[in-house]
Amino acid sequence: MKPHYALPATLVVGLAIGAVLTTALRAQSTPPAYVVAEVAVQDADAFTRDYAPRVAGTLQPYGGRFLTSGKLTALEGNVPQRFVIIAFDSVETARGWYDSPTYQALVPIRQKTASHRRRPPEIA
Repeated sequence: MKPHYALPATLVVGLAIGAVLTTALRAQSTPPAYVVAEVAVQDADAFTRDYAPRVAGTLQPYGGRFLTSGKLTALEGNVPQRFVIIAFDSVETARGWYDSPTYQALVPIRQKTASHRRRPPEIA
């Protein structure tokens, strides 16, 4: 390569590397989101038959995954009957899951079979 082309070529390569690294850093800066719920099941048969097994399928398209689900043991104080934490890559994907027609079809079943305290993904 001739010397008078070396500097511009180096600058172009440096800009390309900088653009790739900047994009990677921006992708890493999106914080994860968590949906947190305390659940008290009143109708265990209907809850375990009609709601619980169907929730996991609604999470898959949004990359949601259970971090914890089920019964707890308290070392001190009162413990909720069930405590659920669902992780998502971003608030947007958590909202997308919660607002999806697939999950919204399950909400009336959950409301009939259990009471809950839920924190929206942007707060959790």
